Amino acid sequence: MRKVDDDHIKRDHELNSYRHSNNTLRVDNLTIEKLEIRRKHFETTEFQSCVFFNCNFTSSLFFVSTLINCKFINCHFTWTDFIDVDLISCEFIDCRVYQMNMSDAIINNTVFTNCTDITDLRIRGDRDREIKFKTCYIQELRIEPISSKSTERYIFANCLIKESSFYRVDFKESAFEYCNLALNQFNGCSLSDHSLMISNSIPGKEYNFIDIRSILNSVPLGEKVLENLFGIHNRDIKEYLVDMTSKIEFQSIFISYSFHDSKFAKLINEELKRRGIITFLWEKDSKAGERLTKIMSDGINEKDRVLFISSEYSLKSKACHFELTEGRKKQELSWENVLFPIHLDNYLFDLEKDVIRPIEKQDEYWENITELKRLNSLSFIEFINPSSRNQLEFEKQIFRLIEGLRK
Repeated sequence: MRKVDDDHIKRDHELNSYRHSNNTLRVDNLTIEKLEIRRKHFETTEFQSCVFFNCNFTSSLFFVSTLINCKFINCHFTWTDFIDVDLISCEFIDCRVYQMNMSDAIINNTVFTNCTDITDLRIRGDRDREIKFKTCYIQELRIEPISSKSTERYIFANCLIKESSFYRVDFKESAFEYCNLALNQFNGCSLSDHSLMISNSIPGKEYNFIDIRSILNSVPLGEKVLENLFGIHNRDIKEYLVDMTSKIEFQSIFISYSFHDSKFAKLINEELKRRGIITFLWEKDSKAGERLTKIMSDGINEKDRVLFISSEYSLKSKACHFELTEGRKKQELSWENVLFPIHLDNYLFDLEKDVIRPIEKQDEYWENITELKRLNSLSFIEFINPSSRNQLEFEKQIFRLIEGLRK
């Protein structure tokens, strides 16, 4: 490279960059107005009580610098970085931000106010953060984690926040209040009971996403918060997830039912299998070519429990009573509870012995029914019809069923 090329590059760098790296330069009470700050590098500089008004920062860098009590008013930031800086009691007022990176920055008591467009702001690095956003439009905000030794606190008030991602953020000392939240992701975060206020809402049906780890890391979130912000209609979701993610063993289940109730039996089977419980359902698991009684007997002996779906149809079924009798035999030999009833009508409780047919089976069938009556049977009467089924209440009853199936 020729000497003239070297000189040209050096002059171009000096014109487009500001550097002061040997000693820290301190700038106090300076007001900068209506300035295009393009490709400028502010390095090892301390700004004290300075005001930037109507300035445009483009492809600029604040590096190893300190800004104390500084104000940015009606400024535009495009591809601007604050790297390894201290932002102490600074304000961004009526600013517009596009692709700003705050990396390894100590941010203390810094406020964004009335910023109508904050797009692609990234906050990363392992240093203390205390930031407030008031009446801002925020899109694609990315907040990355810090270590447990550092502190972080975020306040979002009267903001519209969309399509933003919070990864392993500790929000226990933070708060979202009176915000409109849409399509945001909470991944591995920790939330307290005041992190997400009930005053927050979503636009239309644009729910936010919260992962299992965030729910487990947090206190139980309020029913309205879960429903309004995340579309989750189960206030016991944390308790359910604790059960499902811990090393809990469940009973394996033989489902006994009348074919008249097969649609509901399939629904119960799907709910149990979805939660990791091993089941036997005749229509799905019986082997072709074997004797029916052998299939039933083997299934009951191989599984821990018999889930009996009680209805008028099942209590009049010869096959179901064969399964109940086999279940009682196993129960008597093992001295463990084997039969587990749920009911789809009240026939079990209204039935009298003298109406049981055939007469020669009356004593056996009545012993089966007496044993079922002795046990606490969960009612699923109100959940038979899908069109009128309250999904939240159904999930609660499924949860109670699962609770009873633990080893």
